[in-house]
Amino acid sequence: MLLENLAFTEVEAYLKKKDIVLVPIGSVEQHSPYGLIGTDFIAAEAVACRAAEKLDILVAPTVCYGISDHHMAFKGTLTLRPETMIHMVTDLVRSLVTHGFLRIIFVNGHGGNIHTLGAAFRQLKSDGISGYFDLISWYDAGSVKKLCTELFGESEGHHATPSEVSITKALRPEMFAGKSNRIKTLAKKKYYWPLSAGEMKKVFPDGRMESAPWLASEDAGKKILDCAVDELKKRLDQIMQYEIIS
Repeated sequence: MLLENLAFTEVEAYLKKKDIVLVPIGSVEQHSPYGLIGTDFIAAEAVACRAAEKLDILVAPTVCYGISDHHMAFKGTLTLRPETMIHMVTDLVRSLVTHGFLRIIFVNGHGGNIHTLGAAFRQLKSDGISGYFDLISWYDAGSVKKLCTELFGESEGHHATPSEVSITKALRPEMFAGKSNRIKTLAKKKYYWPLSAGEMKKVFPDGRMESAPWLASEDAGKKILDCAVDELKKRLDQIMQYEIIS
């Protein structure tokens, strides 16, 4: 049920039955020497597509780019400015609403997007746009957090985590042949937030934020992915019961 694979007539037929669409969103940013630069959008897309398949609902093309300015000291990171993302998200939502999509859910894989998407949704409501607009971060569900803690404990950390690296290992195992697997020390650091790109590189020189991505495994990734998909499905079941105010 990928929007990109449909003809407009098939979208018309879908909208006669349902008004919900998922939009995976992530970032293009470093995930240490252990992880993929595309980690956040790869994970978000997988969770969204698998949940959508269970519910027979549409998934729009993935928004790969996000707010990643604090990672710009690491080569390969690409970022949007907050104002750019607000314009992009509001334009996408307006387009979808024009066609009759009234439940537009962004499935998120990157914490840096949360406040900016919230601002975009507020702008849409301020402009009088009707519909249910939400952002659901796959990693934020209670059972997902619990599972990640059981698997990795305090080694989960905050960025380049073993949980997200595990998901990408499960999805793209062939891409890890040349990645680091060296075990390093874990250190709790005192730092303020937000950080500039320069500050980020000084505090976390290899891109990890108190995490142990060398603990990642395909098996753990499959378990986390299954849990995240189940949680998203439950949330979407609830959302599809809401009455849209027109």
